[in-house]
Amino acid sequence: MYWEQFGRVIVHVKRALRKDRRLTAEEFNQLLELSEAIIDYGRMIQEYRRRSVPNVILEITELANRFRETPQTINDALLLLRDVGCAEPAELDGCWKLQLAGASSRRSQGVSLGDALVP
Repeated sequence: MYWEQFGRVIVHVKRALRKDRRLTAEEFNQLLELSEAIIDYGRMIQEYRRRSVPNVILEITELANRFRETPQTINDALLLLRDVGCAEPAELDGCWKLQLAGASSRRSQGVSLGDALVP
């Protein structure tokens, strides 16, 4: 009984330590590439549906399976997109709203995710 609770505590401590760790430049660049791939995937969905809606709803588990990444890595990429104003959490659990209209106008203005500073 105590071992099960102890195991849960260890899992939470590992998560907390991983979040406090700073990304290396290579890890950050990989996260940028994944973020841009998520935007491209959202545009592909938009083209497939033949609608010019400004937002596309994406599910973290679907993205994790598609890009063969962990859900945590996908969540980190979506958080990066949120920081630049291209995504926001949706009302549905595990889903995010990707704002494609803003992403395309940012690129036309010469601003892309590649312009973000490495922490």
